Amino acid sequence: MSIIKINAKENIFGDNIAFVEKWDFSQANTSEENRILAITQVASICYQSPKALGSETLYNRLMAESMGLPSSSFEFVPVLLDYNNPKHKELLEKEYSNVKKFGEPVENGTYLLTNYRAIVYDYENDNNGYSFDIRQIYNTLEEADIIREHFHVFLYKVDLPTRSQMVRHRVNWQELSRRYVSGKRVPFDFYISEKMIPIKTNEFDTQKIIDLCVEHYMNAIDSGVKPQEARRIIPQAAYTQIWGAFMPTQLANYFKLRLDEHAQWEIRKTAEAMKELIQNPLK
Repeated sequence: MSIIKINAKENIFGDNIAFVEKWDFSQANTSEENRILAITQVASICYQSPKALGSETLYNRLMAESMGLPSSSFEFVPVLLDYNNPKHKELLEKEYSNVKKFGEPVENGTYLLTNYRAIVYDYENDNNGYSFDIRQIYNTLEEADIIREHFHVFLYKVDLPTRSQMVRHRVNWQELSRRYVSGKRVPFDFYISEKMIPIKTNEFDTQKIIDLCVEHYMNAIDSGVKPQEARRIIPQAAYTQIWGAFMPTQLANYFKLRLDEHAQWEIRKTAEAMKELIQNPLK
C-alpha cells in the first residue's frame, strides 16, 4: 500500500487510550488510485467505515461535497510543483491562486509544496485559463521522497478540549464525525484527569456523571433522536479521533507553541509524541 502507518506513540495521557500515529501520505499524488486511497483513508476514520477505503463512490461524493469544492480530505494529498517543470510553471505563474495561497516553498525555493484540493479549486474556477487539465498533474516517486521530508500527517486520539486547542492551528484537519457515527456503533471513551477523578457533587463522582450522560444519550438514540442532536449531552471529556496534515512552517509553529512549558499538559504530550515520531521513524 502507498499510504501507510509509519509508527505510533501509545498511551500519551497515561490512560491507555490516547495516542498519536505518524502516517506516510507522500505517494498520495503519484496516481489517481493513490489519490483515492489517501482521501478515503482519511474519510474511513472520520465515518468509521473501513469498507470505504479505496471506494470510488465515496471519492466522487467527497469531490463534490461543498457546492463543487472538494472535501477538506483532499488537502491530505500533497502535490509538489517544480519551478523548472513547464506544466508546473503554468500553475506557478498565476498571480493569485489557491495553489500559492495554501502552498509553501521547499528545498530552498526549488519547489512549491501545495495540496490537491487547491489544484482542483483553481481548475474549477478557471479551467479556461490553463492549456491542460491541471488535475492530471502527478508526482514521481523521486518527488514523493522530497514530499516525505516536508509533509507530515498524524492521526490522534485525544479528548475534546485538547482537540479544540489543536484546531486553532491553521493546518489540514479531519475529525471523526459524531454527527453520523453514533455511540451505539462506536462506543465513547473518556479522559478523566487525575485532579477530576476524586471530585464529587453530592453522591456523584466524575465517572458517575459521565455514565449518566451516556445513558441519557443512549436513551435518546433509542427514542429516535439522531446522533447529531443526541451528541450535545456527551461531556467534553469524550475522546475523538482527528487527522492533522502539516506543512513545514505549520509544524514548526505547532512545536514552538505546544512544546512550551506553559502549554497545557495534554496538548504538550501530543507535540512531544509528534516530535519523537518524526525523529525516530521505523525503518
